[in-house]
Amino acid sequence: MKGHGCRYASPHRREKVIALCGFVGLCALLSLSYWLSTTSAASDPPQQYLPLAMKFEPTPTPSPGRILFESNRSGNLEVYAMKADGSGVVNLTHDSDRDSDATWSPDYAQIVFASERADNNREIWKMNANGTGETRLTFDAARDYDPSWSPDGNRIAFCSKRDGDFEIWLMNTNGGGLVNLTKNHVHDYDPSWSPDGTRIAFSSERDGNLEIYVMNADGSHVTRLTNKPASDGDPSWSGDGTRIAFESNRDGNFEIYVMDADGSGEHNITHNPAIDADPSWQRWGEQIVFGSYRTGNGDIYVMNSDGSGVTRLTHGRFMDGDPCARPSGP
Repeated sequence: MKGHGCRYASPHRREKVIALCGFVGLCALLSLSYWLSTTSAASDPPQQYLPLAMKFEPTPTPSPGRILFESNRSGNLEVYAMKADGSGVVNLTHDSDRDSDATWSPDYAQIVFASERADNNREIWKMNANGTGETRLTFDAARDYDPSWSPDGNRIAFCSKRDGDFEIWLMNTNGGGLVNLTKNHVHDYDPSWSPDGTRIAFSSERDGNLEIYVMNADGSHVTRLTNKPASDGDPSWSGDGTRIAFESNRDGNFEIYVMDADGSGEHNITHNPAIDADPSWQRWGEQIVFGSYRTGNGDIYVMNSDGSGVTRLTHGRFMDGDPCARPSGP
């Protein structure tokens, strides 16, 4: 299973109301009124999206968490969205060709994804969060996929074979300003932006097998983070930028691992005999959504960042994978 390390979502931190002496009853009444009003607001249409905390803007108002994922439940691979608890599944693409690799824009108003709808060739597209306004961004005979939107909203990193091997490329959000960041004669995959937008984690075969690397956003100062005789891929940054989740088959099958951002402290957090892959760290919290074959077919799960509290979100005889979560609040 592949992914692009998408990086969002966490539970909202509710403030505690401190009641004093004779005002206890009044404060409780006011708290109930406030809770009812915010609950009503949470049912508003999902087109209202939040800015990233990394943009140093005022704390956003809480909204329902959303998870993008790809699924073949309609007969071919499409991009779907669901609520953070797995309910409210909606097909966003409705196309006869394969659509996949979906990730949110930083303000959650748009989605960038890969599609084979143009000449049966995989290209990068974007659309509004409700599936409207589909726009093609790349026009090349080679395969383009695995897009990752920068935290400032101005650039999109993606993987392309346009130079003969898979490389990490950068473009503006209108498809212009193309730059090859890796310029390597081996395959590079899975770009994932750090929360502050200064670095990009990715996977590469440049040292003989698939490992995790990190580079500056301009492609400079490439540093290897993992060094195992196995395949390590699909990195996803924690919201505070101190850790990276990734998938690895170093224990015999693919599992989800977490390490510090400098490559130290690697540890397995799934410990399951089935395939676990596609980790997506929730931007403002301590949970990771991921894909797993532990029920015999692909499903989306969520767990705490230490591997506890595993919860299945999708059910059915489909292939669901490559999740990317949107926050419910800071």
